[in-house]
Order: sequence, then C-alpha cells, then structure tokens
Amino acid sequence: MYQKERIENALLFFAQNHYKKTKNYLSQTFLYKYLAFFEFRYLKKAGNMPLELTYKAMKRGPVPLEIYDNRATPNYFSKVIFEPFQTKDGNTGYLIKPNGKFSPDYFAEAELEEMNNLIEIFAQKWVRATEMSEASHQDIKAWRETHSRSPNAVIDPIEEFDRDITAVPEETLHTEEIKYLMRRKMAELAV
Repeated sequence: MYQKERIENALLFFAQNHYKKTKNYLSQTFLYKYLAFFEFRYLKKAGNMPLELTYKAMKRGPVPLEIYDNRATPNYFSKVIFEPFQTKDGNTGYLIKPNGKFSPDYFAEAELEEMNNLIEIFAQKWVRATEMSEASHQDIKAWRETHSRSPNAVIDPIEEFDRDITAVPEETLHTEEIKYLMRRKMAELAV
C-alpha cells in the first residue's frame, strides 16, 4: 500500500507541476519519461529506484508497465485521472489530470529535488514528446542496451551502471552500486 501511495503521489507531482509550468496537461508519453528519468537517474546517484517500477524497452523509450497496464482501468489511480482522447493517427492517447493533494511526506528530500529538477528541464512549452523521447534514448543506458538486444523486453536496471557491477571485485564497487546489489539480493531472497 505504501509503495502504491508513493507511485500515486509521483504521478500527481508530475501532472500538477507540468501543468503549472506549461498550462498543458501531461501526456502519457511525458509521464512515462518523467518517471523513467526520475528512477534511472536516481538509481545511478543513490543505488535504488524510488518507485520500483518495471520498465519495458518500447520504441519511444522506457515505459513503466504498472502504469501502462492500468491507465485505462477506471479508478485504479486515485490522485490522477487518465483521460482518453483520439490521436491524429486514430490511436487512443491519454492526458493525465491532477485529482488530489500531493503529499511530499512520501519522498526523501533528494528524491523531491530530482523530481523538481526534471520539471525545470522538461516542463517547457517548446519541449514536445518527441524531444523528451529522444532525450530518454540518449540518457537511459539500460533502455538502449535492452532495446538494441530485444525491443519491448523488460529492462534490467543493473544495465544502467557504466560497468558490470556483478563482475568487478567487491572492494572496487561504489556506494550506490553496493546499495543496488544489496537491494537486488534481498528482493531475490524474498521470492
């Protein structure tokens, strides 16, 4: 329940703050990129993915499955509304509209800082989904590695690190790498 509340508040944060700066509702593509940037950047800095979402290496960049798979489910999300609309090419798109009060208590100060940084960078009238997708292709190494090997496969976050952290001597690991490996091991043991 706690993790779902964190996810809900992250969705609301990006929906509210993007709208506040651009006066445009957040599209699903923008939302997915904000979430992926937040998680993969934070992973490299702190050794964990704050929302622990599962990402798929889709053509336009990383897509969080827990959001993507439930975007059309009525009332699945309580703090945002996924409003469907028909795109120019006849597909269904979604606009994400705020529907609640944001609670910063679910996030560490460093997480909030990263989220705010992403709003400062991408919540600009001139930034389109295409630019944001391109930025995610360039910035998120784990997406590039996975997509080049197997488009639409699930992304393994460990590939975001600049080296194979499972193969280097333990004494050469950086703090964030150790933290990630410990979390990964604990998750494996919990299954």
